[in-house]
Amino acid sequence: MKLFYAEPAGKWEETLPIGNGSLGAMIWGNGKRECLGLNEESLWSGYRHDKNNHEAFPYLEQCRRLVEQEKYEQAEELIRNHMLGEYNESYLPLGNLYIDFDHSEDITDYSRALYLDQSVSNVSYRINGVKYSREYFASYPARAVFIKLECDKNAINALISFESQVPYKAEYEKDGIKISGKCPEHVDPSYVDDSVNPIIQGEKGMEFHAGLHLLSCDGEVSAGKEGLRITGASNVIMAFHAVKEPVFDHSQAYEKIREQHISDYKSIYDKAELYLGEQPDIPTNVRLQKLRNGEKDNALYALYFQYGRYLLISSSREGSLPANLQGIWSWQLRAPWSCNWTTNINAQMNYWLAQSCNLKECLQPYFEFVKRICEEGKKTAEVHYQCRGFVHHHNADYWCSTNPVGMIYGEEKGEPESVTWSMWPMGGAWLTSELFKHYEYNPDRKFLEQTVYPILKEAALFLVDWLYLYKDRYVTCPSTSPENKYKVPGSKDSAVAVAMSTAMDLAIIREVFGNFQKTCEILGIDDEVLQEISERLSKLTPFKIGTKGQLLEWHKEFDEVEPGHRHVSHLYGLFPSELFEGDEDLTEACRTSLLLRLANGGGYTGWSCAWIINLFAALEDSDHAYEYLKTLLTRSTYDNLWCAHPPFQIDGNFGGTAGIANMLVQERNGKVKILPALPSEFENGYVKGLRIKNGKTVDIKWSNGKLEDYKIY
Repeated sequence: MKLFYAEPAGKWEETLPIGNGSLGAMIWGNGKRECLGLNEESLWSGYRHDKNNHEAFPYLEQCRRLVEQEKYEQAEELIRNHMLGEYNESYLPLGNLYIDFDHSEDITDYSRALYLDQSVSNVSYRINGVKYSREYFASYPARAVFIKLECDKNAINALISFESQVPYKAEYEKDGIKISGKCPEHVDPSYVDDSVNPIIQGEKGMEFHAGLHLLSCDGEVSAGKEGLRITGASNVIMAFHAVKEPVFDHSQAYEKIREQHISDYKSIYDKAELYLGEQPDIPTNVRLQKLRNGEKDNALYALYFQYGRYLLISSSREGSLPANLQGIWSWQLRAPWSCNWTTNINAQMNYWLAQSCNLKECLQPYFEFVKRICEEGKKTAEVHYQCRGFVHHHNADYWCSTNPVGMIYGEEKGEPESVTWSMWPMGGAWLTSELFKHYEYNPDRKFLEQTVYPILKEAALFLVDWLYLYKDRYVTCPSTSPENKYKVPGSKDSAVAVAMSTAMDLAIIREVFGNFQKTCEILGIDDEVLQEISERLSKLTPFKIGTKGQLLEWHKEFDEVEPGHRHVSHLYGLFPSELFEGDEDLTEACRTSLLLRLANGGGYTGWSCAWIINLFAALEDSDHAYEYLKTLLTRSTYDNLWCAHPPFQIDGNFGGTAGIANMLVQERNGKVKILPALPSEFENGYVKGLRIKNGKTVDIKWSNGKLEDYKIY
């Protein structure tokens, strides 16, 4: 199974990505000038320091009173002026490795491919009958990216060089390149337009090292100021590393290193298989265009499914950081949304496929990240709200800052509109949901006791303290529904985000409390927090249904500014949560809300479309699930099958892959559903290796749209 093309990449979103969890490369495949865009996961702007706002807490009660009095605009202004902290830092590109070939541009028989079943990419072409080829892979066991250049004759004449947008030094020697650099101490997000100093180099940024090792070459090698020059070679093998030292014997045979890489990768990748028809021998971009034109290609969905699994294996392995907004592949110094972890949907969606698609090996970075967020979030909970436990808002970076962001570096108040996304203290609570889910899928009492319990307790403690009694009901305030706004009642032009007890708040709180209660029951712990949780739940504000039968997003039936808004946060209780499973009234209210959102133009942002696929799968609505799966590929996917927000965000790939799995099998609240949302278009096929809870795996086969056979083992 492969992605392949008959021409080089014309833009970054057409490159082919490889990665070993920490180190990534984007391959252009140009005949005359090859470029590998390189990333290492830990290269971030910034340095460790406290970004919490120590003046925020005195304004909390005043803000609550303003919301209670329905003075929403004043409450939002108060938050913007007094309760936010500094923006996160930015993920940085490592640089570009160039290979300039001294040969003709008269290229024929060009091919560029990424083999998903091996995690190997290659480029080949002919010039005057002479075949040139290149092979690339990023090895997890060896901690390096390997590059092999071959030619039928001793005709490889090339100059190898490196450049970076980050201040760097490259030393060219006969055995390779030594690279060192220093990251800026601050980079403002790309959407900050009026910053005086968007990039501050300073002296406090992290230093890094990287290098290219020339492992073998049967031609002549020389080094100069311009780069490393190869002359008259037919075979050249190189290895690139960064930050982490490579772990392989430089005298070891290339084929052995390659074999170890493929074996390691296949030990994860081969655990799941989806067949929806034979893969045609047609370039991937041509197939995608044909799908856009209305032609049928079921096998392209299977390719997309396995590509999603490939991307997570390549960007999230034990010892790495979790996959960020672009996995590990980013080429801009001020990347979209800082290429960070956006925890009001995107970071969580990156791991929706991990359990069901048999990728539990990819979860360790996520768990380690949540542990760090929990520790930092205890400080923010105390400083900002004087609450126990831990809190995290909507953005995280390498330094695990947990404060509500919105302030430009050096400013004293948040930017206009910043409250819309920043004042959302539910990010940490949501991050914990994957911890308990992992236990459900992989029952491990030690993991439950040592990882799930302590973090869930801290999340529950914060929520217990964050809730307060208002008119004999426990409410959250200030409360927002991520990135959405409503029209201020009685005003023609005003719109705000701040409210009380949004549906998403209520769903996450109920889920966290429920997961903590289950955890204590399994472990036999009579935790002192349980009594407080029971008391909060007994008086927690209920969900509300509006005049159209829709689930209300806010505490009142406000008019939305964007009825087709990309976020569907109020439907959290339907998916990814199982909170509404079995509750017909709330499930139907979610269905109505979703259809209203779509009727008003929603559903075309990449990751949003992916969420919608999963919602319809949970509703067992195969027609709509397929419609939005097709929409995801035809309207929100680049030619290299990366998801287009736009711009590129990888969460849509991961959410879309999870959606396909959820169309084929689900286990929700103890009920296993086989082919719950199988599209009529997928007449025949099979899937092997999908996971359900309690350590079980499922294989399913269907013919003519009907279940033929399945086994659970």
